[in-house]
Amino acid sequence: MRSLTSEARGLGLRPEFITDLIDVPLVSGLDFLEIAPENWMNIGGRKRDQLDQLADRYPLIAHGLSLSIGDAEPLNLSFVREIRSFLDAYGIELYSDHLSAARDSTGYLYDLVPIPRRPENVAYLADRIAQVQDVTGRRLVLENISAYHEYPGQMPEGDFLAELALRSGCGILLDINNAYVNERNHGADARAFVATLSAETIAYYHVAGHLELADGTILDTHGTPVVDAVIQLAQDVWRLHGPRPLLLERDNFVPALGDLVHDLTAIGQAVRESRHAFA
Repeated sequence: MRSLTSEARGLGLRPEFITDLIDVPLVSGLDFLEIAPENWMNIGGRKRDQLDQLADRYPLIAHGLSLSIGDAEPLNLSFVREIRSFLDAYGIELYSDHLSAARDSTGYLYDLVPIPRRPENVAYLADRIAQVQDVTGRRLVLENISAYHEYPGQMPEGDFLAELALRSGCGILLDINNAYVNERNHGADARAFVATLSAETIAYYHVAGHLELADGTILDTHGTPVVDAVIQLAQDVWRLHGPRPLLLERDNFVPALGDLVHDLTAIGQAVRESRHAFA
């Protein structure tokens, strides 16, 4: 895989603009693409040809949906081996998924269920992470999710995630919008959460838009522009942990590619300005 610089800026690959990406040699301001491997594994035909063309032009990183690292079922190691084959085929070194459960005994839930953040769960998760890392031959990177349920007696999210990274050697995909959503919905301190994490464990950043309901609840929809408050939080993250590859998520009501790249460039410039205050 072509290495990403800390200043790299990327988009999640969406069908709405695949043709536009293929029609030009390279898009100025776009440094990498993030793909969900479940959407591309074991396919052929035109879709596979499109991915091959894009892989020749842009570095790819993989952001999974189905690992379900935190559920109570045995790990699906057959699925993890398929992931390994796909990553190897495209030279993808960075593989992330969500710190959540996505299955129960009946199968996949098609949602991200939060994990109870209790000390006894750290060892359980660390063992499962070790299994995934052994099979994939890569560090597993886990994303903090936006949670819509809180369990009683939990550790603070930052403490839990930092301890898990220390015990397992996993990396962190720091989703800045999710930290903001949890602050608004649950009263968590997003900046305290970010400050608890070790910079060395953070692989890259996500930013995204969200929807505010009439009752003040925030939903992480990836369907609206990134609000100023999330950009300001991103600037604080930059000052604390330094620059990392930055990905703009837009999965719903997807604008034209040119508009997305414009937004990505503007956000990148806004957070880059905070580097001067980095200590």
